[in-house]
Amino acid sequence: MRGVVPLASLALLLAACGQQGGNGNAAPAGSTESNLSTATAVPKDDLGALLGSQPRLAGLIKAAGMEPILSGKEPYTLLAPTDQALDALPAGTLERLQSPAGKAELTGLLRHHILPGTILVADLARAVESGGGKATLATMAGDPLTVTKEGNVFRIGDSGSGGARFVGDERPARNGVIHPIDAVLPLPAAK
Repeated sequence: MRGVVPLASLALLLAACGQQGGNGNAAPAGSTESNLSTATAVPKDDLGALLGSQPRLAGLIKAAGMEPILSGKEPYTLLAPTDQALDALPAGTLERLQSPAGKAELTGLLRHHILPGTILVADLARAVESGGGKATLATMAGDPLTVTKEGNVFRIGDSGSGGARFVGDERPARNGVIHPIDAVLPLPAAK
């Protein structure tokens, strides 16, 4: 079993991926892989500003006090559960997480949805291909997430959950990228 991709190796992989053009792989449905690999303009909005189109997720990030992270200079990849994914949580979960007593759990859950660095769909495609069908990435919380590809759709999760599918287009920001996903990734079980 492969371990978590060390940060230095991931940085080298991402640097190499960023220097290559298209790779001939089919992009996931709804992705903007071909547009991103040739884009020259740097987006001016940061991750925090892009969340304006997802006010429920933005509210969770605000409740956790994580807005400065997504508005800062460091690049991150945000796995952003859609409104439908948030609606699928058990009744009362969002309210509990947004309460003062739920802040630590909410922060941990959000950190489980943030990856260090900017990881585009094209980068994921190359990592999965070079990893023999899967790639393991570390979250901001240090938890491993495994990415696989089923047809033209990427799936991400840990070994104990069904994971989530990438849905819609990736949204580049000046300090990273947002990937909409169709489920909330559960925190790994305590060891």
